[in-house]
Amino acid sequence: MSAEEAEAETRHQFAVRANSILAFIECDEEQRPKLRRAIIEAMLWAQTQPQLST
Repeated sequence: MSAEEAEAETRHQFAVRANSILAFIECDEEQRPKLRRAIIEAMLWAQTQPQLST
């Protein structure tokens, strides 16, 4: 799998998760795509952060 394919698959998996999150949020249908993109970008950003040790 190429790096582009891996990134596309990650984005797809995050979009599925974002849709699950949005299912619990009552919002205007016009805002859903914006919220979905924001959730996906937040998940992608979180992947780049160092793991917290507990």
